Amino acid sequence: MVLKVAIAKAFQGEDRLRISLRSALSLAAPLAVAFSLSAPEKAAALPSFARQTGQTCSTCHTAYLQLTPFGRLFKLNGYISGGGGPYGASGAQDALFDPPLPIAFLWQAGYTNYNRGLDAPTGNYSVPSPNGGFSGQNNYVDLAQQASIFYGGKVYGNLGMFAQLTYANDRARVFGLDNLDIRYTGQFTAGNIDVLWGITANNNPTVQDVWNTVPAWQAPFLDTPFAFGPAAGTMLDSLASPSLAVGTGAYVFINNTYYAEMAAYGSLTPTMQTKLGSPSPPDPAFTIDGLAPYYRLAFAPVWGEHAFEIGTYGMFANILPDRTFGVGTNKMADVAFDSQYQWLTDEHAVTLRANYIFERQSLDATTLINGGGNGVNYLRNFRLSGEYVYNHMYSFTATYWQLTGSSDAVLYANNINYSPNSAGWVFDVAYLPFMRGGPKIWPWLNTRLGVAYSLFNRLDGGATNIDPINCPNCRNAKDNNTLFVYAWTMW
Repeated sequence: MVLKVAIAKAFQGEDRLRISLRSALSLAAPLAVAFSLSAPEKAAALPSFARQTGQTCSTCHTAYLQLTPFGRLFKLNGYISGGGGPYGASGAQDALFDPPLPIAFLWQAGYTNYNRGLDAPTGNYSVPSPNGGFSGQNNYVDLAQQASIFYGGKVYGNLGMFAQLTYANDRARVFGLDNLDIRYTGQFTAGNIDVLWGITANNNPTVQDVWNTVPAWQAPFLDTPFAFGPAAGTMLDSLASPSLAVGTGAYVFINNTYYAEMAAYGSLTPTMQTKLGSPSPPDPAFTIDGLAPYYRLAFAPVWGEHAFEIGTYGMFANILPDRTFGVGTNKMADVAFDSQYQWLTDEHAVTLRANYIFERQSLDATTLINGGGNGVNYLRNFRLSGEYVYNHMYSFTATYWQLTGSSDAVLYANNINYSPNSAGWVFDVAYLPFMRGGPKIWPWLNTRLGVAYSLFNRLDGGATNIDPINCPNCRNAKDNNTLFVYAWTMW
């Protein structure tokens, strides 16, 4: 059965889908540059997709942002699949307004509370101080934490697009183009082999991915913009911020099971990044010299109520540290492995995820600039996540993350252990009242109300005295434990 028929039957409620992932190579590089980005907020469960397909959000998402097999196939097919009537989801004849274009909107509000207030001065310890810093304050209420407008759906023929413009009321307070994924897709059959192929242009590695294991879409799915985090990070984690790289690539998805992708990414100039909405000045730490190849392979069978994926992805790049020319480049190699399992019924949804990124850093340029430090370092980022959703309405997610790596007295001089080692947990409980359809007057409304708590076992090399500049009043890792209460509405 060709994929076009499989998609049509899926919209009629058929249970037998299979999936994998997609994204990569050329065609729309100019489009990717034209749309590059700004504030890296995650968003994906678009009401415009519901209007276009005639499906409720629960068809594509266990609890948005997390995709089901049907949602992954919709994305791989380039956001172009139809099925909705003139009033979209549920044939809502009494809808107040049915937009002629696949436009959607997002509004996010939040409350952030730290286990211990931010003390001044902060010394060498980097703290995410809202509004330029607030000494001793321990609470932050933001009724307009993020606002976005989306174009999500078919553009013309087999060309589809997911594009997000965002105003982020965080430390940078910028407006610009956020996540972007433009696709042109097709299908053909050769004997018993069904092939879905696609060409994509996007503005950060892994944003084109369809599993919630990779950096662009992994748990926690919602976080305060004032969250703490380790100073170190792998290249793939860092480039998941959409303004730092643009790329094009090509992918194939064979027999709804086997996925392969190749792509190439490059960095925009700081001027272009700023014009497109990045904070000024933009972060130069991972400026790519030339083009960086990216690959993705996955095996992803679906049977009955079960879906499984195991795969690998990676990137290899020459990096100009802090955009410094004339000192050579650092050679970065990221190799990652991921897996996901889902058990999905009409009432219960269980998802288990694992992701591991290994990074080798050959720091020739950094060593020359700093006059010391290790010539070669390693980072290892490991993440486990489990989620349970009841009746598409109540979700609970638990995530454990761990970052370990080589000690370096120059690179990690911000802590007394000269170490990147960090670890912690994130717990999230949410209520989603409209996953099966919104109010009759506006059936595409979706809302997520939740509480998240981030717990740090250690941060930047230790559990205690992680801010040595300010000792004896220095901070411990647990001081940065963060409570985040949020409301997220899309329409």
